Amino acid sequence: MGQYHIKKPLNNNVIICTRQQKEVVVIGKGIGFNKKPGMVVDDEAMIEKIYALEHKTQQEHYKALIEEADDAVIQAVIDAINMITNSDIEIDGNHLVVSLTDHIIFAYKRLKQNQYISNPFTMETKHLYPEAYKISASVIHQLNSVLPIQFPEDEIGFIALHIASNMENLTISQMNHINDLISKCIQIIEHDLHQSIDMSSIQYQRFIRHVQFLIRRLSKGETIKSQTEFENMLKAHYPLCYNIAVKIMKMMQKQLGVTVYEAEVVYLTLHINHLTQ
Repeated sequence: MGQYHIKKPLNNNVIICTRQQKEVVVIGKGIGFNKKPGMVVDDEAMIEKIYALEHKTQQEHYKALIEEADDAVIQAVIDAINMITNSDIEIDGNHLVVSLTDHIIFAYKRLKQNQYISNPFTMETKHLYPEAYKISASVIHQLNSVLPIQFPEDEIGFIALHIASNMENLTISQMNHINDLISKCIQIIEHDLHQSIDMSSIQYQRFIRHVQFLIRRLSKGETIKSQTEFENMLKAHYPLCYNIAVKIMKMMQKQLGVTVYEAEVVYLTLHINHLTQ
């Protein structure tokens, strides 16, 4: 593993080190105890994780976060990140460590002050990213067992988005935009069908998965082959579902600022029809 020269101890469990002229975050229980700048760390048994924060802004932000939180919260955050990075999903810990540390520390502060933020996309996130959501639920359970406050279920969705963003190589903003579009689609469908959609159904899960990939295709300028005969058949047999599909496509065209071709209406109509069953 090699030697790490301590640049700055942040607390008992986190130190900033340099190795081969690169600055890294070294994490391990008790690794920062009684450590001073200039000392060398080479005890592999104490090192749990090493994160290379490539950008100076990332490094400074992470240092500021660690320095303003108490040891119990920092250890809870470290354990949470370890749960995620040690799971079966592929995660880039270097990118996750800053964003998740930031989120959990500030969520903890908010909740201590009884400031709750609702998550309007919890259901969409749960169905779109079931693996991330499952891991996030375990993280929240762990946080609630070691910290003197209770993280609500909405926080599962927020942390799941951080995990999924890392998995999907999308920003949180892009993922929120996708979730917002899906929510608008459901609002249009429920309004025009005069019925509520069962969000626990397989049909709903298939629908939002289709919309997710549709949005990605549209954002990349990808198109699918037109099926005029099939489109005419759907228009004749399922006129209401077809009209709803057209309305949704126009909404997406406006929100995404891209051209949406009529061929997309075919598959959207089928999914909407399945939701009515």
